[in-house]
Amino acid sequence: MRKQIQLFFLASLFCAVCSVIPGICKADTFKHKVSGQTYHGYAEQDAVAGKTTLHTAESGPVQVNLTEYNVTRDNQGRNKHVVVFTFDDAIESEIVTAAFEKAIVEESNKGPLLIILEIDSPGGRVDLAMRLCSAITKTRNCTTAAFIRGGKHSGAYSAAAAIALACNKIYMSGATVMGAATVVATSETGIVELEKMVGNNVGEKIRSAWRNYLASLAEQNNRPVALARAMENKDIEVLRIRRNGKITYIDSTEKQGTDEIISIYNRKGQLVTLPAQEAVNCFMADKVVSSIEEVLADADASDAAVQRPEQMVKAQEELEKINRKFNQLKNSFDTKVKTLIAKNRSRGMTLVEAKKSFRGIIQEVKYLIKLKQSYPDVPCQEEELQDLLNTLQAEYDSL
Repeated sequence: MRKQIQLFFLASLFCAVCSVIPGICKADTFKHKVSGQTYHGYAEQDAVAGKTTLHTAESGPVQVNLTEYNVTRDNQGRNKHVVVFTFDDAIESEIVTAAFEKAIVEESNKGPLLIILEIDSPGGRVDLAMRLCSAITKTRNCTTAAFIRGGKHSGAYSAAAAIALACNKIYMSGATVMGAATVVATSETGIVELEKMVGNNVGEKIRSAWRNYLASLAEQNNRPVALARAMENKDIEVLRIRRNGKITYIDSTEKQGTDEIISIYNRKGQLVTLPAQEAVNCFMADKVVSSIEEVLADADASDAAVQRPEQMVKAQEELEKINRKFNQLKNSFDTKVKTLIAKNRSRGMTLVEAKKSFRGIIQEVKYLIKLKQSYPDVPCQEEELQDLLNTLQAEYDSL
């Protein structure tokens, strides 16, 4: 089972890396390569049978093959609003992740000027971060911008740094940082080193895949790949060099004979974690800002309406409601099980009463299993519930 999980994780990383390779350019002016016919407007995200819906100022919605068009981002024909999604805690909920995956498609298809991801997060689950990043990089029909704002976490760490890297632009509040994206594992006792959970060989494979994924996110938006990798691996020495007249950052193992070394930017033994101004200086972020209003101003959207979709908030509220219900049922159920088994074994009830009680509790366990299957975030292992169901069924069969 562990091997299957490891292979699935690595396969997911590989697919995620592939998904960030740039495709058709983002655009708002669409000019046919042969006829010269021109539309102004915005495209929806998904194509159906090779055709994408364009919402145009000239002809309303039209179906086109985007590969036949030269496209230019200029906001002509877009709607005058900006969408803001907020990530202000750990990334650990599948239901909230699924809500974002759906919401960013719906919102980008409405033609906003910009989609902003407001981030203040310590990180979280790598698998969920990859899903979030994939949803962002697939949103090629609208510019995306990360705004790493101040707050209780003071930045974007680990998985949250990946989410920022997935965006077209990165803005940072002055007191924030971005980086420290190493992979860790969680156990019943808390956070542990990945290698202690899966072994050195598998641990390095997972780290390598995640490291290269971060690099691919950086590369697609022309950010220093070496710095992205060094956010995950403390053994990477990063050099600041001048190559062909241009300042850039490289892994020291990639130095060429004609490179002029300006400085050793990051020595081995420490993960790259970038304060806001430093992130701008080394081209990992675009601008230091003090508020979301400054982000809007930089995007020429100061007079745009700001919309904050509620899908993620409602998903979190639904999860909290389900967790409360689940815990109430489970706590009540635990007491019933212990009492029932004790009474049955001491012959404290009739056979008819025992069978009826066991059938009722078995149905309750099955309901809990369905809840867990529908809401993976519920804090309980499905295997534990299944084991309990098997125990109860064995008790019932013995009557």
